[in-house]
Amino acid sequence: KRTGEPVRVAMLVLNDMRADARVDREAAALAAAGHDVTVLALRSSEALETEERDGFTIRRVADYTNASWKRPWLKVAQGHARTRALTAATSKAAPDVVHAHDSDTLVAAGAAAKAVGARLVYDAHELYPDMLQEHGLSGTWPVQHYWRAVERKWVPKADAVITVSEGLADALASRYGTRPVVVANMPALAKPGDADRLRRELGIDPGTQVALYQGVLVPGRGLERLVRAWTRVPQAVLVVQGFGAAEDSMRQAALTCGLGDRVRFMGRVPARDLHDYASGADLGIVIYERTTLNNYLAAPNKLYAYLMAGLPVASSDFPGLASVVEGERVGATFDPADEASIAATIVRLLDDRGELVRMGERARLLAERRCNWDVEKEKLVSVYERLAARPGTPDA
Repeated sequence: KRTGEPVRVAMLVLNDMRADARVDREAAALAAAGHDVTVLALRSSEALETEERDGFTIRRVADYTNASWKRPWLKVAQGHARTRALTAATSKAAPDVVHAHDSDTLVAAGAAAKAVGARLVYDAHELYPDMLQEHGLSGTWPVQHYWRAVERKWVPKADAVITVSEGLADALASRYGTRPVVVANMPALAKPGDADRLRRELGIDPGTQVALYQGVLVPGRGLERLVRAWTRVPQAVLVVQGFGAAEDSMRQAALTCGLGDRVRFMGRVPARDLHDYASGADLGIVIYERTTLNNYLAAPNKLYAYLMAGLPVASSDFPGLASVVEGERVGATFDPADEASIAATIVRLLDDRGELVRMGERARLLAERRCNWDVEKEKLVSVYERLAARPGTPDA
């Protein structure tokens, strides 16, 4: 039985809400629980200003920044204009709860919550300043100092803090003295997908094993090293589904290593198709380098998406990954800094076909019983039940 009254929720994001699975899931879950949810997002030429979706409303009210860091003052001015627009739109909505998705919305969310006497929820998808360390000028001292100051000001004042893994929760608790509720990035419960689709569309022989990487192709993931490691994985094709700044270097590595069609690049894949494709692979790969604390503590959506598809997993030997992959006996880990370790782990998994099948069965069972959004969303709904039962305002 639910407790507390329905509340008006304003969620803030710095994207156009065309491809943000976590915010989609959270907004829909709260709407289904009876709350009035509006997501305030950024304008896009490819999206309507107002959109109704899965019981909640999306309003695109502010503009992207388009200046580069080569023009820092313009970049900063555009950022301030965006924050003012988000703050004004949030205040006008007069919500009971302002839900900040990541630290880049905290200034607007905190100011609006204070202005209208709303409660503030901080939802940390990443350790935001740590994540920025891999992004050029965004990782320099002045930018780092600014975002850490933003977090120090607003996170302790939040009425609830949410994050995606126990590792990130520990880090946030250590920094700000507030213990977050962990709401992991898990997919909705889904039936097994079309197991033939991946091989059929790529023309891969049914007897050839397929390892799959789904996700953005960016520095800090060890993706070039993964491609080079494939010279030591003779029995399988590596399929890469994703896009990003590292794609060109990955393609060049495949060409230099003479891998030919043993590494296939599929580019951006619609979110609705990812589960089908994963259901047709033999192994899912999650790789991060230890370049930042954020990477080291990662427990990304793709991990749980692979489990839902019944895929065994090969992953970096980091705590948030190993606790699931090895702790639940659904795969094995490798040293992401060592090509030989990456290859040896993948070959060992693929060579033992009987155990590979059993790992896949355990992965699917884990997804059905615990690692799915239908179970995980109850933690989010419970946070809002507590907020609804305790009316009040955040500290000034």
